[in-house]
Amino acid sequence: MQKRFEEIFRAKEELMLAGGRSCIGCGGGILTRMAFKAVGRDMILSSGSCGTNTTGMFPVGAMSTLPVPVSILGGAGAALGGMAEALKQKGNESSTVLGIVGDGDCGDIGFGGISACFERGHKVIVIVQDNQGYAATGGQRSGTTELKAWTRSTPEGKSRPPKYLPLIMLAHNAPYVATCSVAYPEDIYMKVKKATDKKNQPAFIHCITPCPTNWKNQPSMSVEVARRAVKCGIWPLWEYEQGSFRRMHEPKEFAPVEEYLEIQGRFKHVSEEDIEDMRAYIKDLNYKIDRFVFAYTQNREASAAGG
Repeated sequence: MQKRFEEIFRAKEELMLAGGRSCIGCGGGILTRMAFKAVGRDMILSSGSCGTNTTGMFPVGAMSTLPVPVSILGGAGAALGGMAEALKQKGNESSTVLGIVGDGDCGDIGFGGISACFERGHKVIVIVQDNQGYAATGGQRSGTTELKAWTRSTPEGKSRPPKYLPLIMLAHNAPYVATCSVAYPEDIYMKVKKATDKKNQPAFIHCITPCPTNWKNQPSMSVEVARRAVKCGIWPLWEYEQGSFRRMHEPKEFAPVEEYLEIQGRFKHVSEEDIEDMRAYIKDLNYKIDRFVFAYTQNREASAAGG
């Protein structure tokens, strides 16, 4: 265990302090703390949506170690691109521009700005704190809300599968795209560390971040919810880095999806038919990921062989 966390332990400085405004059990604090440890003090940070609850209010609270410009809802892409260009004009090639944004801010309302930011190739890292809904405004559905999940705007369960943002960003020719889970902090640290390499930017990291308030899980179980999401295959962990596509933390066989559903009140209404639909979604999603792994592996081997 100590070996797994060795590098994190060496990053002793804590840029995230006590005093955040998040709900009890929010996974955002784990994500933010690991991201800051990986990036270090030389960063320009922007936050939005639920990320503002995690960071708190300057000059007091969890982020009193540095100021946090908060973009308007939907404006993260423009704000981050502007920061990257400002650093470029000042001749600053070392600082990291980091955005920790919500799924609605990044994937729905602000997707156009994020898409444009990546298409232009700005040197930024975008980390999505995905609590699968508009948690800051009461818990309405977002594009990444899980299939069959209860939200305040889908009381009978969401009828459509989630928008899978990582593959959308891969289609933007981003040099680095990855998924992570707050149940695996060393994986978050490693992936954000890779994303700090300017050659890997713009980088996109998508993290499952349970929200006890709207997922209706016990606050003490948030990390376990995020772990079971990986184990049942509904949240596969993988990374793409400049032509290499690989999985990590892949279980030998997927756990029953019921083990993921049973500790969240947002799924208490599901029927056996609903569960079958979710199994089919998991199977299809993992088939797609396996095909990407296979295709990129074949391409890499062909290139190495001079084909």
